[in-house]
Amino acid sequence: MAIWVLLLNFAPLLLSLAIVLHVLHSRSVVALLGPRRLVLFDTRRVLRRAVPLYLVIFLLPLPDALAAEWNMSLSAWLVLLPLSVPLLILQVTTEEVLFRGYLQSHLAARFSSPLVWMLVPSALFAFLHYDRETFGPNALALAGVTGLFALAAADLTARAGNLGPALALHFINNVVALLVTSMEGYWDGLALFTVPYDPSNVEAVRASLPIEVLVIFCGWLVARIAIRR
Repeated sequence: MAIWVLLLNFAPLLLSLAIVLHVLHSRSVVALLGPRRLVLFDTRRVLRRAVPLYLVIFLLPLPDALAAEWNMSLSAWLVLLPLSVPLLILQVTTEEVLFRGYLQSHLAARFSSPLVWMLVPSALFAFLHYDRETFGPNALALAGVTGLFALAAADLTARAGNLGPALALHFINNVVALLVTSMEGYWDGLALFTVPYDPSNVEAVRASLPIEVLVIFCGWLVARIAIRR
C-alpha cells in the first residue's frame, strides 16, 4: 500500500544517519537512544500511562462534524497491523533519533540555553511538516501544533536523559493519527476510522486544532508524571 511505501522511505534516512554517525562521530544510532535499560524502562512507564489516556480521549463524544466513521472492517485492519506497526516504529524512531537524539544532543553539548537546543530542532521539525499545498490556510497552524509536539518530546528527552519517553509518546500519537483515525482521503489507507472531512475542509480542520493541542498537552503531562524518578 502507498502508506507502507511512504513509511518505508524512512529506512534510507536512518541508514544515512547511521553512516554519518559512524564516519564523523564514531558512534552508532543505538547510542543516540540512551542507556538501553533506561530506554526500555521509561518507554514502558510512559506507554502504561499514556495508552489509557488516549483510549479515554478517543471515547469522548465529539461534534458530528468531527465524529469518526468506520474506514475498514476490524478483521482487515488486524491483517494489516503486523506490518503497519513495525513500519510506524521505523518512522517514529528515525524522527526521534534525528531530531532529539542527534540534533538536540549535539546542540546541547555546544549551547547551554534551551532556547537553542530545544527550539531549533523543534522549529525545524515543524518546518518540515509545513504543507501549504495540502492544508492551505491551516498549514501554518498545523505546523505550529507539530512544533508544540516537538517541544514536548524535547522536554521529555531532556528530563529523562534518553529517548524512551519521546519514542513512546510519538509512537502513540502516530498510531492514533495513522492507524486509528485519519482524515478522509489523507493518509487513511491503514486507519480503522476516518473523520468525515479532508484537509481541504478549512473550517473542520481548524476546529480540530484545539483538540490536538489539548491531547499533546495531556500526553506530555502524563509522560512527565510517568518518568518522575
